[in-house]
Formats: sequence, structure tokens, C-alpha cells
Amino acid sequence: MRKSVYFILIVVVVLFVLALIPANTSKENSVLVVGKVKNVCEGGVKDLVIELENSKITYYINRGFENGFEIEKSKNELIGKNVVLYYVKNWTLLAPFGTTSKHITQLSLNNKVLYSEFK
Repeated sequence: MRKSVYFILIVVVVLFVLALIPANTSKENSVLVVGKVKNVCEGGVKDLVIELENSKITYYINRGFENGFEIEKSKNELIGKNVVLYYVKNWTLLAPFGTTSKHITQLSLNNKVLYSEFK
């Protein structure tokens, strides 16, 4: 009985540690998406959330409002416009079958980069 509890505890700790490994946000590990912006809003903790037309996936810039974005300016600048964005391609134990919310690694409008995590 005691060995079973220790084994389960070790497995839980290992899975927790694996879930905390940060995602690789390089361009090589990102997926390109082009689309027309349907909505811009705030989500999470100061995240800029972007919804594209004809897509069930939402995209977000982590801590976007701490990185210079403003909600009204972003709405005026992005809604109804075609954007090019990259989101990080990763798998996590917290969402093993995927998620409908993707972390933006780069956002461009009219060939101008508005945000990038690429180095």
C-alpha cells in the first residue's frame, strides 16, 4: 500500500514538472496563420485576445497590455483587417488533446510587425 502511494506521488510530481517546461517560441516552432480580425478583447491577466473570422481558435499575446498594447487602439487598428500571425506549436500535459487558445509569437499588419517574440 505504501509503495503505491509513493509511486503515485512521484508520478504526479514528475508530470507537474513536465507541465511547467516553457514552450519554445522560435519561428521554427511556430505556425503561420492569416486571417481577418473579428474581435479584440482582454482576457486572462492583461492578455490581448484576438479572434479571427471563420475560426474557433482564439489567439492571445501574453501580458499584451503590459507590452504596450491598449484595448481601444488595438480594436481600431485590427478589427476588420487582415493580419499575419504566428502561434507557438506545443503540446502540454495540461491540455493533451489541444486547446482552442493559442499563444501568439508574432503579429503583423500590412507587413509591419506589431509584436514579436522572435529573436
